[in-house]
Amino acid sequence: MLQMTLRFIIAQQCGDTSAKSERGKLAQRGELRYNITYGSPTSLFTPVAFAGAGPNRHPGRCAVVLRCTTTPRSIPLAHSHDAERVAPLHTRRREHHRLPSSPFFLGYRRSRSVVGRVGNPAGPGSGSHYSSLVPPHSVMIRRHNIYLAALGLLTLVAFGVRAAPLDAQSLWRDEVDALCYAFEFPHLILHVIAPEAAGDLRTPCACPPSPVGLYPASDGRVLRRLIQALGGMIRQNGPLYFVLLRGWIALTGTSAYGMRFFSLLFGVLSVPLTYTLGRQWFDRRVGLLAALLMTGSPYLTWYAQETKMYSLVLALALVALYSLRRALEGGGIRWWTVQVVATSLAFYSHVLAALLVPVQILLALTWWPQARRRWIGASVSLACLTLPYLPLLLWQAPQVFRVRETGFYPYGLGQMVEILFTGWSLGVTSQGWPWGALLMAALITWGLAGRWLLPPTQSRSGESREYVAVTTWLVAPLLGVWLISLRQPLFTDRYLIWSAPAFYLLVAVGLAPIWRWGEVGRWATVLVVSILFAFNTINLWHQATTPIKSDFRAAAAHVAAHYSPDELILFQIPHGRYTFDYYFPTALSYHWREGLYTNYRAPDGSYLTDEARIAHDLETATAEYRAVWLVATETAMWDERGLVQAWLADGGELAHEAHFTRVDVYQYVK
Repeated sequence: MLQMTLRFIIAQQCGDTSAKSERGKLAQRGELRYNITYGSPTSLFTPVAFAGAGPNRHPGRCAVVLRCTTTPRSIPLAHSHDAERVAPLHTRRREHHRLPSSPFFLGYRRSRSVVGRVGNPAGPGSGSHYSSLVPPHSVMIRRHNIYLAALGLLTLVAFGVRAAPLDAQSLWRDEVDALCYAFEFPHLILHVIAPEAAGDLRTPCACPPSPVGLYPASDGRVLRRLIQALGGMIRQNGPLYFVLLRGWIALTGTSAYGMRFFSLLFGVLSVPLTYTLGRQWFDRRVGLLAALLMTGSPYLTWYAQETKMYSLVLALALVALYSLRRALEGGGIRWWTVQVVATSLAFYSHVLAALLVPVQILLALTWWPQARRRWIGASVSLACLTLPYLPLLLWQAPQVFRVRETGFYPYGLGQMVEILFTGWSLGVTSQGWPWGALLMAALITWGLAGRWLLPPTQSRSGESREYVAVTTWLVAPLLGVWLISLRQPLFTDRYLIWSAPAFYLLVAVGLAPIWRWGEVGRWATVLVVSILFAFNTINLWHQATTPIKSDFRAAAAHVAAHYSPDELILFQIPHGRYTFDYYFPTALSYHWREGLYTNYRAPDGSYLTDEARIAHDLETATAEYRAVWLVATETAMWDERGLVQAWLADGGELAHEAHFTRVDVYQYVK
């Protein structure tokens, strides 16, 4: 094996064509990956640098520098792009040690550099080629420190970008729902397990009725009631985030800044995790560029500033995919355990994170030539991620596959792609459309097309699998949501936030080759990154300074400043009351009623609720009050004809009105 491998190395680097067929033999057996070659199960020799013969070199002076990981003696550290990526997929006995130790510095191996000369047995001391082939140990340490310092700086910048305007936007209804669920879900679980210890539920603000029902405690079947409770929680996107948020609230309180800081932590953590994954799949430069793009992403910044589970799911997905790769490379049972746990936690944080399972299956198939020896671990992992949920799947299958209305707009696949691409490129405000998005599209196209246009001598056959893998990660979840939406529309871009790192990795893949063009390439890379960050800065500024979410904070403050105890507050839609109540001063009590739902329709499309019935109900509700405040938000969902406000205008005088982002306030005096 070693002789055949050395023949291939010499043939490839020194121009000898007699052994080129050995490449195909090695590739067929899965032993050739990125031009990395393997010896016996206890010996690994890897070419890291070449000098001498070749198209422009003196014949007979072809040097081959090898790395041997079987020698325990102290050694200098050889370095090249390939040397960093050594990860024997079939060698269990390893003598690698990371140098230096760091949670973010992955890939360096302490090894012995073995230098031999083909056709010149004099050895390394007979020429000056070798001093330039193997960089000194201090050079490698300096490079490591530079990358580590850059990653640390990016992490700090990511924290600052997300933390400074953390409470710039008012809480919106989904965030207040998350606050309510953080109190309701743990209480429900306790009520199932120990009803006598649960007590009464107390929430920090008005909350909607619990979406999770329970069998009576007298039923006595604890397991049945627990399964029902968990099933209801999963339908609300999963209980894990809300349980964790409850513990966080116990530490920080219920302020908007404190609750959002929990999401911010996972959003910041995704930056070094993306570097780690990019370093594992490609190289340090791609990983660092992807982390740079994640740092300044307006889209990821937005969802790191929201009291929801999206940044948590993003971080868990990155951990799961990194662990999968480590496990397939022979990392042992610990990495399979991390992969299963991270994937399961993601699923219990958001139900659509279950798409991580088919994505990981596709990735394992993509890496199959190298990972086939881990099929037992992969099978056990798949069983752990699927078998426990088969009863739930069989129970819910009729609901999943039947056609029904969900409240989501039925987007087509092309519309989904446009929404995701716009958001990931420019954020929620999309300032700079379409130029910023076109620049990122050009970089992705350049990275993918350039990979296939490289000549064979510059292209590593194994690395093609990384391009396929990252593209699979980007595309497969979208296709899964699209297929489900053909029956039950449920697409919204934030549900696929855990695919965003694949997008930024592909952009980084397009940027990395430009850097290698020498000084011109480095300046070109700086220019392109500067343009991208100019678009990011504009969008981050708009997100931080422009009210975008329903501004109940301002609306509640305005009403509180003018409210009298003999007045009624009418909420249209009723769900707006919970966010309003969160911001309304607790020292003030207020009278309130829910607005009327007037959108009932007959099969022929005619309305079932007439104006006379509406007038009667409103007269009864407002009879004892001097004035009525109407707090209106998203009214078309509840009263698309505007009948409630029309009745108030007919029966009273408009004394006051104020308009805020997505919230309007009117005061009618009788």
